[in-house]
Amino acid sequence: MIDSLIGFLHTLMGTPLFYPLVVLLILGDALVPLIPSETVLNLSGAFSASQGVPNAWGIIAAATIGGIIGDNICFLLGGRLIHVVDRLDPSSKAGQAIEWVRRNMNRGAGITVLVARFLPWARWVATIVLGSVRYNWFAFFLYDTIGVIIWACLSVGLGYAGGSLLSDFPLLGMVVGIALGALVGWIMQRIQSYIFELFDVRRGVSAV
Repeated sequence: MIDSLIGFLHTLMGTPLFYPLVVLLILGDALVPLIPSETVLNLSGAFSASQGVPNAWGIIAAATIGGIIGDNICFLLGGRLIHVVDRLDPSSKAGQAIEWVRRNMNRGAGITVLVARFLPWARWVATIVLGSVRYNWFAFFLYDTIGVIIWACLSVGLGYAGGSLLSDFPLLGMVVGIALGALVGWIMQRIQSYIFELFDVRRGVSAV
């Protein structure tokens, strides 16, 4: 059964149509984040390392294109989608992401956009919130593009690393890649919190 699954994935990822499919998947995830798209990128990276397909750089490019387009659509529709965000359950993951985004936006929108890219619900909320308050589009585009490129490289790269270490077990390599990706997201969130707390302390000291 596992061999059949691997064979199916090998055939799917070996076709040129897989790259535009990745673009559409990442774009869709940016608009409706129901399934973390990192999973597909991790799996693609693991297969690229262990099976030779797909091309890792091609996946990174496809993910970058889809992410940038999707995020900017959310940004442009922020004024309309903010009402959807406001109705979300505060106790849900999406609701917690809203609180996190709004708390950190006041400290620094740019770094929040970068970190939010690694947190599925947070990146969706961040683009909508910034769009709804008419944040400078060029600044958003710059920070978002940097974040998407880093995110795509890390997501595919971590899967690739897992696939290289476990070349005989690509699915296990994917699991390792997903775990590493989650760890990276957590680390970046901790780093952001530390930086903001440091700035808060300095502002407090200077205010005194």
